[in-house]
Amino acid sequence: MELFDLPRQRLDPATHDAVFGDLPAVLAADLHTPEVGDLVLQLLDRGWRQGQVATRVGAMPAGPDPEADVVRLLTGLLAQQPPDVRWREQRAEREAARSSAQFEQPASEDSRRRWIAQIRQDLSGPRTPRPEPLVRMRPACALCAAESEFFVTRQVRLCGACVELLGTGAVTLPEAG
Repeated sequence: MELFDLPRQRLDPATHDAVFGDLPAVLAADLHTPEVGDLVLQLLDRGWRQGQVATRVGAMPAGPDPEADVVRLLTGLLAQQPPDVRWREQRAEREAARSSAQFEQPASEDSRRRWIAQIRQDLSGPRTPRPEPLVRMRPACALCAAESEFFVTRQVRLCGACVELLGTGAVTLPEAG
């Protein structure tokens, strides 16, 4: 049966305005034909909503023969499933896949204990010894050979006792180095 063998129906003005109202007025008036009305009514009967058809018609690029382009678009939409039907089918597929998917089960208590014991055993392995901090050695005192505490000149370092001697005047710096 040919697509256009059906009895031609006139599209009511409200539906025509809902579908073609966003188009230029001249084009919308030219599309008020029985052929276009039949195509729109067939789309609506198959489950398309007026707004879905209007969106697709309004998004068409302008061409040299816009009326023929709209008729081709509407004829092409008849071969497609309405978006609502596609959405419901995809949702049913997702739900079927979700319900048939095997969810992970929690581990049994024995398995859990074995894994924890293995982890603890791996953690308690031999530890690498930390290197001891380096002991900082101070140079020897220039007067008494004890560990120096004070920096006097580039070559002279003195311990606390020798600094006190230097302060009292018992020793002088040239004697120290």
